[in-house]
Amino acid sequence: VSTQSTGSETPVHRNIAKIAKLKVGSLDYGLGKEKGPGAGLPKHNTFVGEVCLSAGAYVSRRMINEIPPQCTGDWSDRGTTIPGWNVVVYPQPGDIIAYNGVPAVVTSSNTSVTVVDGIVRETNWGFRLGHENAVVRRFMPKNIQVNVVGPKRVRFSQRSGDTVTTG
Repeated sequence: VSTQSTGSETPVHRNIAKIAKLKVGSLDYGLGKEKGPGAGLPKHNTFVGEVCLSAGAYVSRRMINEIPPQCTGDWSDRGTTIPGWNVVVYPQPGDIIAYNGVPAVVTSSNTSVTVVDGIVRETNWGFRLGHENAVVRRFMPKNIQVNVVGPKRVRFSQRSGDTVTTG
């Protein structure tokens, strides 16, 4: 996977990477934990989704709570549309890199953070020899509609990355 930057990094992207790094060492995503899809099931999606939401990047609840491998496979499938997340070629911090159904948060030109054996770790997942077909997605929220509550609509502002409520 090439790591040439496209220069589209925003504060949201930097926050995604920072929050992921702050969680390194956490045991909150182990198989025995009830969060996400429940005890006994992998929590890669839950980790990635919670990090993104904490940073201000929209990820649907389905992507966080769905029982794997459905949604973890979505991150790895170039043909699957994930609202607000475009497939890109060159990973940069804050992107999601996914290989073989396991998504991770890109933190540098050759590292990412994901759940490994129930512990959040920074590794070279997605950048390893043999991972050349890893799928990289970048949050590009061009005013996507993320939630409808009555007559109000919540949207992300493309310019600022802020959430805007209208209606």
